[in-house]
Amino acid sequence: MGLRTCVVVGLTLLCMTLAENNDNSAFVKRLRSYKNTCREIGWEPTCERRIWNSNNTTVAFHVYLKKSISSLQKNQIIKYDHVVTNIGEGYDTSTGKFTAPVDGVYSFTWTYLTKKGARAYIGGFLDGKHIVWTVMEDQTATWASTTGHLVVRMKKGSQFWTASFTQTATYIHAHYTFLSGYKVSD
Repeated sequence: MGLRTCVVVGLTLLCMTLAENNDNSAFVKRLRSYKNTCREIGWEPTCERRIWNSNNTTVAFHVYLKKSISSLQKNQIIKYDHVVTNIGEGYDTSTGKFTAPVDGVYSFTWTYLTKKGARAYIGGFLDGKHIVWTVMEDQTATWASTTGHLVVRMKKGSQFWTASFTQTATYIHAHYTFLSGYKVSD
């Protein structure tokens, strides 16, 4: 604790002295030197502490349907055809699948809208394994939506998609049906 206090007091005095001399370039040079010294001894102010990993890659996508689907067959993948965001190029509109470009923990959310009397069993699939279920069965409202969510660790090349299961989905509305995903951490 004494060393930290000494460094903070030293930096404060340096700042005050240099501010009086109004020599900005010297101040910046000395401040960088003190910051490097602090890092070398294992101390860095919390407000300036940053976690950096050279493998840290931003991955995020958001896609939705441009056209309603009146009959989605059992086990048919939903191919969201309008891309809003696709950072990392993980989502493929031709397959409806997201492929992890890097290892990490990913979060996925999907929402779909159905009309009165419709049914839709839509699941989340990871590498062919059905792991999350959402259902709208003979709903009575004019319009209703439901949402599924999944957080899962993926290896580079693993795939996630949404598809119907159990039976044919009778109606899924465009624009209000979407899939989003992003990498949470390594």
